[in-house]
Amino acid sequence: MNSHIVIGTAGHVDHGKTAFIKHLTGFETDRLRDEQERGITIENGYAHLNLSNGMTVGFVDVPGHERFIKTMLAGAMGIDAVILIVAADEGIKAQTLEHFNIIKHLNIESGFILITKCDLVDEERLLMLEKEIKNMTKESAFESKPMIHYSIYDALSNERVISEIEAIAINEVANDVFVASRLNIDRVFSVKGFGTVVTGTLLEGKIVKGDTLYLYPSNNKCRVKGIQVYGKSVDTAQYGQRTALNLSIEREAIHKGDTLTSITNFKPTMIIDATLNTDALDQEIRHWQRLKLYHGTREVLCRIVTQPIYAYTSSMVQLRLESPIYCKAGDPFIVRSYSPMMTLGGGQIVSPYAQKHNISLDNDETTSQSEGLLEVLKHEAFIFMLNDLIFEKSSYSLETGYLLFEQLIRQEAIHGIGDQKYLLAKNWTDLVDVIIDEVSKEHKLYPLRTGIQKETLKSKISKRFSYANISKHDFNRVILALVNEGLLIDHPQTLSLMTHKVNYSPLEKSIVSNLMNQIEAHQQGIVPIDDLIKEDRNKIITKEVLYHLINSEILVKINDENIMGANLYQFSKQAMFKHFESHPTISVVEFRDILGFSRKATVTLLEHFDRIQITKRSENTRTLINS
Repeated sequence: MNSHIVIGTAGHVDHGKTAFIKHLTGFETDRLRDEQERGITIENGYAHLNLSNGMTVGFVDVPGHERFIKTMLAGAMGIDAVILIVAADEGIKAQTLEHFNIIKHLNIESGFILITKCDLVDEERLLMLEKEIKNMTKESAFESKPMIHYSIYDALSNERVISEIEAIAINEVANDVFVASRLNIDRVFSVKGFGTVVTGTLLEGKIVKGDTLYLYPSNNKCRVKGIQVYGKSVDTAQYGQRTALNLSIEREAIHKGDTLTSITNFKPTMIIDATLNTDALDQEIRHWQRLKLYHGTREVLCRIVTQPIYAYTSSMVQLRLESPIYCKAGDPFIVRSYSPMMTLGGGQIVSPYAQKHNISLDNDETTSQSEGLLEVLKHEAFIFMLNDLIFEKSSYSLETGYLLFEQLIRQEAIHGIGDQKYLLAKNWTDLVDVIIDEVSKEHKLYPLRTGIQKETLKSKISKRFSYANISKHDFNRVILALVNEGLLIDHPQTLSLMTHKVNYSPLEKSIVSNLMNQIEAHQQGIVPIDDLIKEDRNKIITKEVLYHLINSEILVKINDENIMGANLYQFSKQAMFKHFESHPTISVVEFRDILGFSRKATVTLLEHFDRIQITKRSENTRTLINS
């Protein structure tokens, strides 16, 4: 189980959130003078509680006033569970509903409901309020959550709350492992003798004292000089903890809402594709309507690209931002209307670096997490390797990321070519189409050749996929995959289509017959290529036919100038092997006498055997090379 969780409060202003946390933990979360004088929370407050089982619970006390909803949202990002607080004397109010909807949109499904100020009402009022709360939470994760009656004057109230918190903590999933660390900054201040300090909830990964981190949007680099977690100095902050970091950077260079991460090249975005789930709406959300987007601890203005969206629907939308944000696939967000300000809905980012496009009516279904990962993979190399780093640009843990990757393989959204190398399905299809096209062109231009030279094909692919930067190793993996799929035949130097067959034309048939007759009638077994071509009126076609006969192993190329009939070549080779059965060496004269060739032809054939490493020359004799 987790050694720590973060729990947020939610609810209407003056419903007792801050008093509850102080009563439970002993911490005063209203730290500003205005907050203490006015009796309302303006900034998010933080406290913690050590449980008897050794776990630590961090609390985020958010403001309940409508004017501070931006601050509430910043505090709600990154919490594990929520305590929805409703005052018994006032019941469900405007910010109760708005906070509850925000909880749903942020996919926070753990927590319970706390009815405060129970000492101010009678039992009948409490029963009525419970019914109202059940109606509000109907068909949500909080529909079946416990409702605890609470009063700061009731000594047993805290025991009931702590018991429920311990149950939540025990049932929380174990800490996930992430490739990179990420913390959205919610406070910045200076401490005399230490320098700049920032705080936030560590959303992903871990931060170790001495780490170098990167600050966005300024892209400044800074070193972690010290770490505190829940008021104690530690060497390492873990995912999910409320964390304070002492950084080697000037206070003026860092701002609330900035992102601190170990990612060295975290790119900003101005366009995102996302799923959007809506609440009750006074009127539909219109195309190009101006909205406020809340992500991490930032608020930015944006325009929405969409078909008309109505209440309680789930849609795919595109948000075009007026200021950049640093986000990942899978990140939650909230949108509010520009004026008058009210929460419209929320969802998850699917594509952090989307291209401009119109949203069609077909795109109104919620996109799955696997499709979110697919959007991340679109920004990887054309052929990419499966390793931990490909999940750095998503908010998924490594365990979740690898599970989603397997799901994409099953869905045939990505294609593997071995050695942990993959392509998006569309890229694979495009690449295969180009390869088949280029090999087909070669067959049409040179129908008598076995196929296209491998280096030639690689060069043509590089030209047609200039952005892909396909290495020789990856090219070979692609070819092997196509051979295994039965689309290509791999010859020693060339590639051909599995379906390619040679059909001689009448002229080519005549040339074949003529060539074979010339070879048969030649005075020597080894025939100069020029002797076969120089007298022919169709030299180009004759040369193509000749090399087709070589590739078809009807003829054997002895060197660049000479060929030999395959049957005679095999006879000559076997005769040499037979000689070696009873002799350790063979001379030119001995081999000449065996074959009946001229000395020149004999030497040429022996040099061929030397070159292909059947024999080895030593002065005037050859020995057999043992294989």
